[in-house]
Amino acid sequence: MAERIDIARLGERLRRVRTRRELTLRQVADATKISIPTLSRIERGGANEIESDTLLALSEWLGDPVESLADKRMPRPPGKKESDATPDVVELYLRADKKLDKKTASALANMFRTAYDTLVEQKEK
Repeated sequence: MAERIDIARLGERLRRVRTRRELTLRQVADATKISIPTLSRIERGGANEIESDTLLALSEWLGDPVESLADKRMPRPPGKKESDATPDVVELYLRADKKLDKKTASALANMFRTAYDTLVEQKEK
């Protein structure tokens, strides 16, 4: 694969989708055929690299094209709701801010995404 995968972002996305679907690591492991320790390491940001078959399985399970997990942000894929893009745009700006280190930008992006998702869910009720 020519492009480097943003494993930290993959881990954040994996945890977010797993918790939104109210699934355990065991259930994701059963569905993807990826071990629980590997899934946990990816979610925690403890993975330094990821094997291609693991990446493909997670990409399929998440419903995201592999290219969207690259270090650079890809445009919103067709079929994604506009509301899915707002937190991504905010995260993009936070990651581009030279005054923020990577951990701070990631934490702020997660906080925004959590607040955004909560408000969207409340509005839909």
